[in-house]
Amino acid sequence: MGEDDLSDIPLVSMQEAIAEVRRWLDAEGMDPEAVFTTIGDQTVRYKDLIAHLEQETPDGCLLRFAISRGRGMKRERGQALRSLLQIAPPPAA
Repeated sequence: MGEDDLSDIPLVSMQEAIAEVRRWLDAEGMDPEAVFTTIGDQTVRYKDLIAHLEQETPDGCLLRFAISRGRGMKRERGQALRSLLQIAPPPAA
């Protein structure tokens, strides 16, 4: 995915992003107290992510973009893998 493709990424909704974070916390068993990222003297924990998304903070907007980009990259990888693994039809008898 090149720089030109970044503007073509459909941004997930706030609800989709919150659902993704909840999946990280519930289904994948992430510790809410675990550090998600640290920038300078600011630390963002997993438990803080939903509030950032709901309040549409700059960190929340960046997180929505990152989730959106991750989904786009996953979709592209899936399409490339399917094309590589595409099985040719059996020969006619």
